[in-house]
Amino acid sequence: MEYIVTSDRKVCGKRPGETIVESDIISEGGNVKLLLSLGKIQPKEAPKTKVTQAPQVKEELQVQQEEPEAFVFKSDYEGDK
Repeated sequence: MEYIVTSDRKVCGKRPGETIVESDIISEGGNVKLLLSLGKIQPKEAPKTKVTQAPQVKEELQVQQEEPEAFVFKSDYEGDK
C-alpha cells in the first residue's frame, strides 16, 4: 500500500509530500500502524466507502398530563374507638 508523508520531517528517508510504500517503511524498521496513528503518514488513496445517512425521523414527545387527585375527606369517620 502507498502512503504520503505528512510529517514535517523525513520518514524512512522520504520528505514531506513524497510517496512511500509499506515495504520501504518495514525495511527501514518503521511501524506502519504507529506512523499512521501519530499522523506522520496517511494513505495515498483513502478507501472508497459509500456513506449513507439514515432517514431522519422527527419524533415529537407527548407529555401525558394527569389531573391532580383531589384530597377527599371521608364523612363517615367515627374517630378513634
